Amino acid sequence: APAMPAGAPGLSVVDVVQRASPAVVTVVNTLDASDAAPRPLLPLQPAQPDQPQRSTGSGVIIDDAGYIVTNHHVIDDVQSLRVRLIDGTSLPARVLATDKQSDLALVNVDPPANLPLVPIGTASDLFLAEQVIAIGNAYGYEHTVTVGFVSAKNRDVTLNKDVSYQQLIQTQTPINPGNSGGPLFNKKGELVGVNVAIRAGA
Repeated sequence: APAMPAGAPGLSVVDVVQRASPAVVTVVNTLDASDAAPRPLLPLQPAQPDQPQRSTGSGVIIDDAGYIVTNHHVIDDVQSLRVRLIDGTSLPARVLATDKQSDLALVNVDPPANLPLVPIGTASDLFLAEQVIAIGNAYGYEHTVTVGFVSAKNRDVTLNKDVSYQQLIQTQTPINPGNSGGPLFNKKGELVGVNVAIRAGA
């Protein structure tokens, strides 16, 4: 069996969350320019005829120039895109690049001073059963933390005839609607994945 990585075994989950959560953002894609926060659980409720339709997801700041990674499906068909920081600051955002096949997108905001960000790690040295931490907006509740383990690596998943993913990290960390685009961290507090899909009924 390969040796575990050299050095300290990692931070506590509390330390990882305290260091990383300021860089986790809410991505709001709305059909109008309103800056109002979406109602909790909005994706699970019927849209009201007189209210703009909104979808929300998660994202993570990777560069202090305002670059944020999220899912392609979070910003797909974007009309008006905003990013909300942990302190409640809401910023207009623009889509810079997308990769539909891997369901990733890069968006950008004009950054305020001292924008928090996370270190980027690699998924290539993850171990099966290694502990990982997800932070995101599960069911609309911002900065929800869940903890689990790597269940498999390099997993290929076909969702339907149009959508399939290759070489995913499979984790039994609870991932729920609203976590889309949110980060997956290792115990060093490094970004090792972006949450992209859940198994219905799992």
